[in-house]
Amino acid sequence: TVASAIVGPDRVRSDPAVRTMAAEDFAEFGTRIPACFFFVGGRNENIGAVHPHHSPHFDLCEDALPIGVEVLERAAVAFLSGDR
Repeated sequence: TVASAIVGPDRVRSDPAVRTMAAEDFAEFGTRIPACFFFVGGRNENIGAVHPHHSPHFDLCEDALPIGVEVLERAAVAFLSGDR
């Protein structure tokens, strides 16, 4: 996968344990156009970024943002080039 090429296969999980019943409208969009939903780990205990998304104390390690952008960019390029 694109994510495995970026961060290594040992850091990408797609097993049933990471499935979620997120309350998102995203699934509806995915029935109409090709779609992908992925999580980028932004946890960093060294800076206190340890709280879940809906906590009032939520923060994330901004070092994860470029990784998310690169995964999305490479996935879009692969899709558009027909390399699926």
